[in-house]
Amino acid sequence: MKPGSKARRGLSALALAALPAAIVPAATMAETYTASTWFAPTHLLSHYPYMEWHEALAEATGGEIAFEVYNGSTLLPPKATMSGVADGVAEVGIVYPGYQPAELPLNNLLIDASFVSDNHYAAAFAYTDMIMNTPEVYAEWSENGVVTGPGFATAIYNFVCASPVYSVAQAKGKKFRTAGAAQVDFVESIGGIAVSVPFSEVYTGMQRGSLDCAMVDATTLTVGPKLAEVSSDVTEIPVGIIIGSSWVYNKSFWRSLPEETRATLMEQMILALARMEIGYEQQGNEGLEGARAQGVNVGAPEADLAAALDSYNTSFLQDLPAAAAERFRIAQPEAILAEFMEKQDAWKARLAEVDIQDQEVIIALLEEHIFSKVDIATYGMED
Repeated sequence: MKPGSKARRGLSALALAALPAAIVPAATMAETYTASTWFAPTHLLSHYPYMEWHEALAEATGGEIAFEVYNGSTLLPPKATMSGVADGVAEVGIVYPGYQPAELPLNNLLIDASFVSDNHYAAAFAYTDMIMNTPEVYAEWSENGVVTGPGFATAIYNFVCASPVYSVAQAKGKKFRTAGAAQVDFVESIGGIAVSVPFSEVYTGMQRGSLDCAMVDATTLTVGPKLAEVSSDVTEIPVGIIIGSSWVYNKSFWRSLPEETRATLMEQMILALARMEIGYEQQGNEGLEGARAQGVNVGAPEADLAAALDSYNTSFLQDLPAAAAERFRIAQPEAILAEFMEKQDAWKARLAEVDIQDQEVIIALLEEHIFSKVDIATYGMED
């Protein structure tokens, strides 16, 4: 199950793509498997880890292996994806561990801790390292009949509002669409009103005045719900992020694959992970630029609001181990939490020295600091 040498390797089967189908040996004929994601094909969490990935994988294996991708919950809904993959309904799917707190308690501790994350690359890469290389975190997936691949992190959430909210005074009495206990608690700590509504209702809520603000990432300003159309201001205050596993494989399927095929799967996942986080960075920047072009003001929080968040985050992290121990029945959450925070800090330091939109640079960092520890010969092959 555990890591120890580089995962990237190529396949010579690419040459077979040039041969007429009639003379390709039966053993090399294409196998088509099933992948499930609940996002639309154009969503970043479907586009890079599934739509681009499955095409690149088919090309890299010379057509030996291919996936049919089911988008938009047409095969498995979000809450049933992990169990559905474990049961063989799909060979692979994207999983948000927040839907399985009992089955994935340590992963849920990391999800809670990600509220204080302020760099989506660092969060994605630290989480990936832990779900693949930290034995206790990895084991949670294996115990549920699946093998996890790399993770993901969305862009950082900000305030997107129908009126200016840059200070604590401006936040008081405002109705915020929130997602998760930490967002609710923070909003209430600054005098706001937390409102729970489906994401699909945010646009109309802001349009009609039943919502004043939404805590969302900047990509939503100009794509998807296009919240710039109903917003006046964006406050660039980091108030959470979503992390999860982009690829969770059926254990029997993963173990049935030749080592060379598993190596190619891993290589293509590394590429997709890099492209996905770069995509979030680029689309987030485009969202802010597009919002400005539509007359939306984009600015930093005032000192009192920034201080309120810092104070909340400090208390939140101090209280999180005890809260996680009670909520998730984790015996000693402190070490796992500390490891996650340390890994994020290390990634932020590395990323500060490079062009974070340079795909090859990001891949090289991923291979050096995460995937050099993954032994593809044994990864996922033992309980």
